[in-house]
Amino acid sequence: MAFWTADDGTNIYYELVGEQTDGDYLLLLPGLLGAISTQWRNFQPALAGKYRLVLMDLRGHGLSENRQPHLLPERMVQDIAGLLDHLGVEGTHVAGYSLGGYLGLMLALHQPRRVYSLLMHATKFYWSAEAVEKIKRQLDPDKIAERAPSYANQLAEEHGASRWRALARQGGDLVAYTHEKGLTEGMAARAQGRVLVSVGDR
Repeated sequence: MAFWTADDGTNIYYELVGEQTDGDYLLLLPGLLGAISTQWRNFQPALAGKYRLVLMDLRGHGLSENRQPHLLPERMVQDIAGLLDHLGVEGTHVAGYSLGGYLGLMLALHQPRRVYSLLMHATKFYWSAEAVEKIKRQLDPDKIAERAPSYANQLAEEHGASRWRALARQGGDLVAYTHEKGLTEGMAARAQGRVLVSVGDR
């Protein structure tokens, strides 16, 4: 198990796969409430022969800590860039699911030379006030435990029985923050590299 420590003392969990290949790096970022253990794992065998893979649990997710009271996208992008610096990865392809794609776009905008290409899969960019309130209700941990106990058990297994409830609440607040202070369409249009946006499960 490998950890990198951010400047606030938070330990971020990561994995390196396929380091023996001569290919470019490919950073795989999970989505909100996702983790290495359940997202991107099935794609590793196919990708590791072509790329040197970097996988990470986002702050507060999976085996990564969060020593801040909130989840903020800017802080999470700092974690991504800091981990790449730690690993000596100057440039990489990035594939992100949901929130991971959004963070990948933020990284590409802040450090355009570092991101060779970006895949944003199932990444929600536009949020209405109604959609924010709906997702916050859906991420209420008490409602999750009541209405979807199997999902609650999955979250407890992925993120820790004592942590998943706080993470779910922080996730709802993160969505609201993104709606109010996140990237605008004008900002996104300044992305310089290749960007592929995809949806669906086929």
